[in-house]
Amino acid sequence: MPKKRTDEEILQELEEKIEKMKAKKQQVETRKKEKERKERTRRLIQIGAIFEKYFEIQSEEEAEKIAKALQSYVGKNKEKILNHDVVVKEKEKAETEAAASEE
Repeated sequence: MPKKRTDEEILQELEEKIEKMKAKKQQVETRKKEKERKERTRRLIQIGAIFEKYFEIQSEEEAEKIAKALQSYVGKNKEKILNHDVVVKEKEKAETEAAASEE
């Protein structure tokens, strides 16, 4: 005949399960934060490389000065700037089509 567990034993087992679940939850949260941190670091490196390439930045001070100078312009014209490539491509396509129809 199996031994009947006492309420104290059941509570103790439940407490152990809770502690294991908390530890597992902490591991998952830590892994998630690490992944987000790595993604942010990668993004910052990529953006910094682009900024350095197009503005020939040599120091953090230069980057800071240029970024501050561009901040208000970009803030006011961000959508226009982002859509510029689309407009240029459409204009080039129209010019190509017009030149082709003239021939």
